[in-house]
Amino acid sequence: MKILNVYRSAPDDTTKKLAEIVSEGREATSFDLNVDSPDYSKLVDMVFDADQTICWW
Repeated sequence: MKILNVYRSAPDDTTKKLAEIVSEGREATSFDLNVDSPDYSKLVDMVFDADQTICWW
């Protein structure tokens, strides 16, 4: 199962640990929205490629 972690802001230690726990045993990728110009086209492709997407604030 593929999981995509999308970060709205820079993840703190708690967020990193939670993402690690839910991603355990799965193929995990991440996408950061907290950059100057996020590649939304790439994000859409990644969402459709993943079985599950989690957005972290």
